[in-house]
Amino acid sequence: MKRLRLLWNIIRTTGAQRVITGFLFAVAGAGLVLPRVEPDIDTFGNALWLLFVSFTTIGFGDFVPVTFAGRLITVFISLYGILVVALITGVIVGYYNEILRARANTSLDELINELEQLPDLSREELLTLAERIRRRHILR
Repeated sequence: MKRLRLLWNIIRTTGAQRVITGFLFAVAGAGLVLPRVEPDIDTFGNALWLLFVSFTTIGFGDFVPVTFAGRLITVFISLYGILVVALITGVIVGYYNEILRARANTSLDELINELEQLPDLSREELLTLAERIRRRHILR
């Protein structure tokens, strides 16, 4: 639950919630329209199932749109779904990179602060600082 809350905060911070909300409304609207235009899709649940397997590119084939309107709706939702999945992936990767950059800057600021206080450090603190610098140099 905590991770889902973090994910939602990331999405909200980046403004991607508008695209996701629009997608959910588009899926709900398409789910209401498909049973009216497709002869084999008789319920809202079956329409949602068709849309889900379409935009996730699973495509089981248990429901297939046969009318032009049904196919058009399915193509639209599929493309929109692929866009949403790509957007979420990009948002998460970008946010994660920002977190790593902030951590690195904080760590570097702490290191610079310790280097400025070099004459005041004890022998143990100097050894610890030297080890941190070695590790940082090896990691690069």
